[in-house]
Amino acid sequence: MISNEEFEEIVVNVLERDISSNEDQKNAIFSQPNQSLFLVAGPGSGKTTVMVLKILKFIFVDDINPNEILATTFTKKAAEELYSRILGWGDEIKNHIIDKSDDFEIFEKIARIDFNQIQVGTTDKLAEEIMRQHKEPGTNHPIIIENFVSNSAMIKILSENERYKDENLKECLKRLTGREKLDEPSKMSGILLEIKDRIFHDQIDMDMLYEEYENDRGMTVILDCIQEYENILIRRNTMDFAMLESRFLKLLKDNKLDLFLDTIRIVLVDEYQDTNLIQEDIYFTIAKSALKNNGNITVVGDDDQSLYRFRGATVDLFTNYKQRVKDKLGIDVLEINLKTNYRSTENIINHCNQFVEIDDEYQMARVKNKPKIIAPDFDKDKMPVLGMFRNNVEMLSKSLSNLIAKLINEGEVRPKVLKVLDEEYFRQVDGNIDIARLQQLNAEREREGKQIERLTLKLDSETGSASDIAILSYSPKEKQFGNNSLLYYLRRNLKKQRKPIEVFNPRGIELQKVEVVEIFCGLILECIDPESKIQLSDKTIPNLAKVTMTRWRVRAREYIKLNPEPHEPINLSQFVLYWQNRVPRGTKYWPKKASLMELAYKLITWIEELQEDVEGIVYLEAITKSITQTGFFSKYYSHISFANKQVEKESILEAIWNIFIPLATGGIQIDESLLETLPDDRVNILSIHQSKGLEFPMVIVDVGSKFRDNNIKTQKLRFPKKPPKNITIEDSIRQFSELGESERSEKDRSFDDLTRLYFVAFSRAESALLLVGLNSAIEGYPHKKEHFNIPNVALGWSRDEKYIGFNEIYLI
Repeated sequence: MISNEEFEEIVVNVLERDISSNEDQKNAIFSQPNQSLFLVAGPGSGKTTVMVLKILKFIFVDDINPNEILATTFTKKAAEELYSRILGWGDEIKNHIIDKSDDFEIFEKIARIDFNQIQVGTTDKLAEEIMRQHKEPGTNHPIIIENFVSNSAMIKILSENERYKDENLKECLKRLTGREKLDEPSKMSGILLEIKDRIFHDQIDMDMLYEEYENDRGMTVILDCIQEYENILIRRNTMDFAMLESRFLKLLKDNKLDLFLDTIRIVLVDEYQDTNLIQEDIYFTIAKSALKNNGNITVVGDDDQSLYRFRGATVDLFTNYKQRVKDKLGIDVLEINLKTNYRSTENIINHCNQFVEIDDEYQMARVKNKPKIIAPDFDKDKMPVLGMFRNNVEMLSKSLSNLIAKLINEGEVRPKVLKVLDEEYFRQVDGNIDIARLQQLNAEREREGKQIERLTLKLDSETGSASDIAILSYSPKEKQFGNNSLLYYLRRNLKKQRKPIEVFNPRGIELQKVEVVEIFCGLILECIDPESKIQLSDKTIPNLAKVTMTRWRVRAREYIKLNPEPHEPINLSQFVLYWQNRVPRGTKYWPKKASLMELAYKLITWIEELQEDVEGIVYLEAITKSITQTGFFSKYYSHISFANKQVEKESILEAIWNIFIPLATGGIQIDESLLETLPDDRVNILSIHQSKGLEFPMVIVDVGSKFRDNNIKTQKLRFPKKPPKNITIEDSIRQFSELGESERSEKDRSFDDLTRLYFVAFSRAESALLLVGLNSAIEGYPHKKEHFNIPNVALGWSRDEKYIGFNEIYLI
């Protein structure tokens, strides 16, 4: 329709995207429709821009129909962003061509383009939609359940006949996870589902596993639970995500979806570094049809940002992609490295480069000959990478909250530089911290007059926005190892500021321990089961669930006594009493059944936090989502039936088992999909996993607030020196798959994971990167007249226990 040159001119002048100056981006966008690509896209390298423009180039230049294009993403948010940009930029290009064209034939063709026909979404969403569109006549499309519903189903299987007490089962799970204590069904459920997912992801035959483990009673019980779980879901016409992918692949290979395959010409896969084996099979099966149609498959990703091994992702599928696609599809793909980072300052880019190159062993786990990330030609503020380290978390939280408050309220702050950790310092430390030597070096510098001028730390706006700041941590929990964490004190200290500052951290406290959740769940239980009579009649309810639900009820009763508004036309105490006595209000008869969702939404009338507070709304959505989803595979569909006393008891017990026991025992957590939109008036606290794909003007990374000493319990969070005693879940399943045993040990893979994790954290920052922790994390600590270090990957230690450090960290 139009030429490459015309398209480029429109992109540069109309969309104002300067692709002409970036040869890598240009080559990726303007490749031929039958040229398959392997795009290695570093952080901030404009991969979404490339993907969108590549799709639009296929349409406007190569005359490919939108319905011939399939693009998959890792998250719903990424899919929405990709789709939104395709529509926005597509319409701009479309309108520009129509305005400038005198050719009626081109005008008519351009006007008919419908971008809505492009198939964009997560792999699971696309599989579900394609299966629904092409289902056989007379068949019902199954309902896809969320992860927390899967957990509820598995908890129930474990609790029936108290199977979770089976000693063989417990010992086997302990052996696979390295845990010393494992008694609660909610914890065991999560492990069973991880095993089940790996069986699906790595495409393992269950019969083969039964045969392999016939003499292992514990593993046999695990396989029995998984088989029962699958059967329950199939009987109820439901599927989880792993079962969905398995079903989709089978339909593709059994030629049941040929109508779909015949139309596909372009396959574009984002975040390929977090792909698993079954997904690779899906992509390659679709790609075979695309190649037959003279099209291509293009995968985009970055092995340094692979974070989801714990969910079954296999980064080897990305690092070995060129060979795998040649072996399986018989094609050579062109590798293009998108290496220019448009997000971060040069100092942050240099820090990220140095960080991933500290450890020689890690280079073996990366794409071969991978180039460094580079900064574009234009200048950005040269703010150095900063560090803030204090003697304890209370002191650290005070210093950090004061810094944050000043930034938000005044837009800038000029912190005092205490010292600089630079190449000279690390060279003289020579891989080992000696506190006396450290003090001597600092004294020598002061004598030599090497004083550092104050820095000016700014946010983008004159008066800073709280949402410009993100605090990233290995875990967002506000209590860890039985102690209050830095995040707990930070929330408290920010609230104490002259102008109080709120944080957004709905995952900071376990859902079942959040006060407003306790009150809410307690009120529901008080309404449906007065005095716990029905709950107490079931002796198989796990002890932890009993204790938690009792605590909820106490909280609820205390809340009722507070007599919260509104008081008219009825107060909370009266509402609960009507329910407990089954007394109708405004009608003649008590209903034959009542919806738990309706009850929940009536109760929040008296709980303001669940209506207006951003964290409260997330909690509410998590609970109501649980009520709705669990109803899909329950007999009473999340209703309480009052047909007779026996049925009433059954429906209440079903609600307790399906909704409240999983919640009470930690089986239901805040889903990351509920956090895809962050508030713009709060400081955001995120796990590093959650931050992936996001960017912020200022990023604060907790690299050492949890580590007072070189405790073996914290090693996995910073320096996994001690390998697991037993075979892991991953390896116990993977050995029976096409992948076979990993060439890298579990210890090496754990180091790789930590390196990737902190690379992602550091590369989220646009203008300012601040590393925070305890002084002992960088200086070590004395014990019994000896000096001990705390090895930590995030602070520049290589896995051979050398403290290599960074080019430059300004401590403030």
